[in-house]
Amino acid sequence: MNAASSSSGRILELDGLRALAVLAVISFHYTVGNPLANPMTGLGWVGVDLFFVLSGYLITSILVAARLRPRYFSTFYARRTLRIFPIYYLLLLVYFLAARIGGGPQPWTYWLMHAAYLSSSLEFFHYWAFAAPTFVYAGVTVLWSLSIEEQFYLMWAPVVRYLPPRRLWMVLAGAVVGAPVLRFFVHTAGHAEYRFLPARFDALAWGAVLALVWTHWNRDGRAAVRYRRVMLGAGAVLALLIALTGGTRASHWFATLGYTALAVFFAGVVGWTVARAGTASPAARLLRWGPGRYVGRISYTIYLVHYPVYMLVGAAVNGWLGTGWWGTAARGLVSLAVAIAVAGASWRFLESPILRLKDRWAPSPRWNREPQPVLGRIVEAG
Repeated sequence: MNAASSSSGRILELDGLRALAVLAVISFHYTVGNPLANPMTGLGWVGVDLFFVLSGYLITSILVAARLRPRYFSTFYARRTLRIFPIYYLLLLVYFLAARIGGGPQPWTYWLMHAAYLSSSLEFFHYWAFAAPTFVYAGVTVLWSLSIEEQFYLMWAPVVRYLPPRRLWMVLAGAVVGAPVLRFFVHTAGHAEYRFLPARFDALAWGAVLALVWTHWNRDGRAAVRYRRVMLGAGAVLALLIALTGGTRASHWFATLGYTALAVFFAGVVGWTVARAGTASPAARLLRWGPGRYVGRISYTIYLVHYPVYMLVGAAVNGWLGTGWWGTAARGLVSLAVAIAVAGASWRFLESPILRLKDRWAPSPRWNREPQPVLGRIVEAG
């Protein structure tokens, strides 16, 4: 690993990408239907797609490097559990209690669905109605992406462990072709397929493809050039689709092909970032900027709390300053500051102490810090 990587194995620039991803999502949620809405914030939902590509790349990098090591499953699942479960289930408990106290009768199946990380599959087929405070609806709105991530972890680890590389490529090919075909047939004006795991698996698959091609593309040191070409090509296709369809998820063709173009574009972005990590490139230096890296490091919790914070804190700001341009801008800025503060406190007092248990209960094998012939460089998923 080069100078851009910390002693824990993190590529610092990837934290910068995480920050951009979560800020894009926040810009989308904080401007929907208000005076700050514009074409740029209207596309902020693509931050989730960047998260998916990052997860596909990072998790596949770790799993492929570890596939022949002992304690493969126990180490991977224990470390993922310690990273994801504590804050997720704490917030889910808060939402459940708030709904029980401040709402009406609750369908237990709805909360069990979220507890089992199944919303990205079941909500496509069934709608649950219940009364709850507004911030509860906002909080559970974002949990579908965690459902997709968790199901990916559960399914992908056995696939990487037991399938030879040639079969692994066949699975990825099926995902990157099958998902857009499925989206074509199940698309609705309400873009329900956007949250449906089988229709979104190609974003994770393109991240996995990036992990598998890294060494091959970097043999002559020209990986950055190749990934820049991928970005430019996919970006051109994406721009054309946005021009033709408006870039709205309600568009049948954008839902079918636009998500694919986004995934390929973000795979190019992640690949270029890894290739240029530690260099003096202005973009790489910006992604290594300390405050941005901090936001990226705590982006998981920022993502989970930003919307309910907007409903709770932001409503008070609007009550004071009104709902015009200035009041709306103040609501967004105050809500963002509170979300970062809550996530920072969670990182310091809850998540960091729990994450220190990673190396006590599930010590990271040496492959997390040693170069491997399969991938060339190893990264830590966070």
